[in-house]
Amino acid sequence: MFSKNNKKMIAERSAERTLKYGLVKLNVGLASVLLATGLTFAGGQAASADTVTTSTEAQTTEVAPGQNDATTETTNKADATTQTENQGLTKESATESLKDAKATQDKAQGEVTEATKNVEDATTVRNDAKDVEASAQKDLDASLQAKKDIPAATDKVKEDSAALDNARDDVDKAQDNTEVAREAENTAVVNENAAQEKVNAQQKTVDDLKPAADQATAAQNTAKAADDIVSDQAAIQKDTEDEANLQQVVKEAQTTVNNLIETARQAAETETQAVDALKKAKEAEASAQANVDATRTALKDATAQADKDKAALEEAQKAGDAARATVKGWEDKIAQWQQFLVDEKDTSSSEHLNNLKKGIAAMKVRLGQAQDAVAEAQKAIDSALDVYGASRAKQTKAEETLTKANAALAVAKMSTAAAQTKEKAAAKSNAEAQAALEAGKAALEKSQAELANVQDKLAADKDKLVADQAKYNDLKSQNNFADDEDVAAAQAAVDEAQTAVDKVQPNVDKANHAVHAQEKVVKAAQAAVDEAQANLDAVSEKLAQWKQALVDEKDTATSYHLDNLKKGIKALTIRQGQAQDALKAAQENLANEQAKLAKFQAVQAKNQAALDSANEALTNAKNTLADTEKKNVDFKDALANTQAIKDYEAASTTLAEYQKELASAQEAVAKAEAAFNEAQQKEDAAKAAYETAKETYLTDKAKLQDLEALAAKEDEYVVAFEQASDKLNEAQAALDEAQKALQDKNASLSVANGEVKYWEGVLAALESKPATSDEGTQTDGTGTSDEGTQTDGTGTSGEGTQTDGTGTSGESTQTDGTGTSGEGTQTDGTGTSTGEDVDNNEKPSTNEPGKDAKGNEEPSKTADEDKVVVNDVKKVATTPEKKVEVKAIAKKAEAPKADAKAATLPQMGEKDNNEAAVVGLGLAGVAGALGLGVLNKKRS
Repeated sequence: MFSKNNKKMIAERSAERTLKYGLVKLNVGLASVLLATGLTFAGGQAASADTVTTSTEAQTTEVAPGQNDATTETTNKADATTQTENQGLTKESATESLKDAKATQDKAQGEVTEATKNVEDATTVRNDAKDVEASAQKDLDASLQAKKDIPAATDKVKEDSAALDNARDDVDKAQDNTEVAREAENTAVVNENAAQEKVNAQQKTVDDLKPAADQATAAQNTAKAADDIVSDQAAIQKDTEDEANLQQVVKEAQTTVNNLIETARQAAETETQAVDALKKAKEAEASAQANVDATRTALKDATAQADKDKAALEEAQKAGDAARATVKGWEDKIAQWQQFLVDEKDTSSSEHLNNLKKGIAAMKVRLGQAQDAVAEAQKAIDSALDVYGASRAKQTKAEETLTKANAALAVAKMSTAAAQTKEKAAAKSNAEAQAALEAGKAALEKSQAELANVQDKLAADKDKLVADQAKYNDLKSQNNFADDEDVAAAQAAVDEAQTAVDKVQPNVDKANHAVHAQEKVVKAAQAAVDEAQANLDAVSEKLAQWKQALVDEKDTATSYHLDNLKKGIKALTIRQGQAQDALKAAQENLANEQAKLAKFQAVQAKNQAALDSANEALTNAKNTLADTEKKNVDFKDALANTQAIKDYEAASTTLAEYQKELASAQEAVAKAEAAFNEAQQKEDAAKAAYETAKETYLTDKAKLQDLEALAAKEDEYVVAFEQASDKLNEAQAALDEAQKALQDKNASLSVANGEVKYWEGVLAALESKPATSDEGTQTDGTGTSDEGTQTDGTGTSGEGTQTDGTGTSGESTQTDGTGTSGEGTQTDGTGTSTGEDVDNNEKPSTNEPGKDAKGNEEPSKTADEDKVVVNDVKKVATTPEKKVEVKAIAKKAEAPKADAKAATLPQMGEKDNNEAAVVGLGLAGVAGALGLGVLNKKRS
């Protein structure tokens, strides 16, 4: 702990730290356990020197997994049994000792578990204390940092206050500027309104002048359209004349071209004939040249043959001359030898003479042969001479033929030259004709192009005339104008309508008279019908009366009277028929006359309709004439009213100037509005800046207050930090004590494990007393280990020690015959020994039935029959090839019978066993030191 006024310590605590890491020093508990364990096993030899005689013999062998070594370690079981009995050790006592040892082991194991839990709890408490200390340290650092930050925060608040005052001044200035801009905008709006009033007044003036100006402008446009029509008509007239002229030119040019085509055809035909003649001449010349070449070739061949034959003749002559020379030589030689024979006839021996004769005979034979050769040579000469003569004749004939062929070739060349001259002349004439034809065609095409252009222009002018006429009519229609032609046309229509009225009126009068006359006739016919009808009615009535009287007086009247009545009825009946006929005739006449009247009335109606139509047409024509005359007057007045256009243009100019003034005023208003908006924006920005400055001032002031409050808690945080540090130290001390207790319990558990292992070995030796000879122990098919542990065909037995990273060792023993069972300790990462199982690396050396698990170890030999042999087999390593190094330690101990238990303690073993234990414990101690070492953060 330190005082809150200890500024140096506070600065060191709050200073920036650099983390460093190192091993924690071994505490006293761990060091004492390791030292005591080492001394205990290292001093075992001295402690048992007066009671145990140790003789050690060790062998190390590597056995591959699954290998069944043929050599089996043999132990003299008879000696072991004798020694066990001499020491007073029995199976029951060994079993009792093993039970005690296992009880001690279980107790030690429970104590280790409890100690492990205590370590875990102490670690949790220590970690919580560290977190509390870190939090307290963080709060203290924050308080100290706040104390450091207070001056800067105070300065910042002062700056914010000054900035707030400046922002308030900026707001006042911006509001003044906004007011000035608002007044300027109002002034600009007033000017804009005045300008707008001027524009509106002038616009009204322009609108008032616009109808008259538009009327005058339309009249001028209409007049211009009429002028365009006149121009179009003049252009069409000129185009029509030009077309007629060019058509004549084209016709003449076409005639010229046709003539030139005929001339060119004739020239081409002449040239073709000349070309054919030249071709034939060239063919004749080529044939003559070929004949000359063939003749020359024949002459050359004949000359070569003649030269060859001449050379053969000369050779034959040379051969003849040589043959004749040979004959002459043999003749001379024969004559010489004959002269020798004559001259030496008397002086030479007969043998010599005979030799001369023989030589002369031989030479004569040679002479005959030479003469035959001369004859043959002469024949050859004659033959060669004949051949040469024939060749010479052929050569001469070939020369004559060549001369003739050259003459024919010269004639052919002359013909070819003449044909070439004619062909050139014909080609020239043809070229001239073609040139003239091309010129004529060019002239024709030019004329045709000009004609086409004129025709196109004529069509265009006609189209323009149609368009201008349509335009002219549209202008007149749109503006209600009429020209003098329209007035004349309207007047002509009135005259035509009046003529039609005058033409129809007589027909109407005639039809009316006919109708009136026929009406009278119809009236008379109607009176005749009425009269006939009255007569018929009177006769019919009288007839009825007489018929009734006849009926009434049939019984009372006389027959005469009745006959008279009957005669009267008959006469009345006749009169009734006559009256009926007269009525029918009168009715028919009336119908006929009425039909005539209807026809007359139809004609009257038709003529009247025609007259009405003609009158209507006349009225319309007169109205049209009046309207056209009015339109004509309006057109002429508008065309003459050029002042209206001038007035309108002047008013429009004035309006444009007023509009410019209005645009300037509107621009001024826009600028004033923009200035006002800008001033308003600046005012808003100044207000926003003021609010921002105000908010910044309040925020920084609140931060300063927070820093002051945090700095005021410095003493409180110092006390909290000191308390947290004290609690951390207490928790660390508790953790160290728990770890020391755990190490002590692990040491006790290791001793208990060793004692259990020892008694298990002794019990195994007692249970496996073999009844064998001195030659050693034999293994059956199931396998018996050198310590008496029996394995079946499905498993192995073994004892091993494993050590993990924490330095805690464990031992396991397998003793069943069906598999593997064992008890052992396995340590986790905290140095706690837990569990009862063997390590996965401790695999049996064999897993096949009928194979044992023993190494190739020979039994220890001794001459003392009172010593027991105990073989301690341990697996100390496993290679990557799954080989197991087995170290067999043959230990003979001569234990006094009075203290058998003391002789079986693990520290009473042989020197080699003690050395192995010391090495193992040393390695375990180093591993434990590394396992219990933790990284410690130190402050620099």
